[in-house]
Amino acid sequence: MSWPFKLRTLSFVVGIGVVLSEVAVIAIPLGLALWLAGVARAMRIAEIELVVGLATALAIIVPAHVRPTTIVPAARNGVSR
Repeated sequence: MSWPFKLRTLSFVVGIGVVLSEVAVIAIPLGLALWLAGVARAMRIAEIELVVGLATALAIIVPAHVRPTTIVPAARNGVSR
């Protein structure tokens, strides 16, 4: 038995949000440094960071949701090893 569609969708959305927030922790200071150094405009840096963040999030989240793990009946009853 696999997860219901609603739970898989919720898991996908939450996972994307978590990964994007983790990417932002690195991307924002890096983008600020690039902007201050005059490498590119702020909007261009933000666009690139968004694309890289979304690609990273999808690369991490999609494989986990294409074939969701099944719940072993014993684990559902609280008996797991």
